Amino acid sequence: MLKSANVELTGPMKGIGSALVSVTVIGDVAAVKSAIETGAETAGRYGEVVSAHVIARPHEDTASIIPGMKPNVKAAAK
Repeated sequence: MLKSANVELTGPMKGIGSALVSVTVIGDVAAVKSAIETGAETAGRYGEVVSAHVIARPHEDTASIIPGMKPNVKAAAK
């Protein structure tokens, strides 16, 4: 997933329970979509993919909710 596109993993993968895993990556929208598609396809070979979602332009406050996500530099300047 990370090698398929120019994206950055924002933190460790989180196990949610019942073998569910949550991953957050950042980068250009096209690169993130490509990485998510590749990751979902690869994960589908080993089990069921429940969801794969891309938030194209998250609100500035999203960084405070999602663990491991770096706050936006513009938001910190305000």
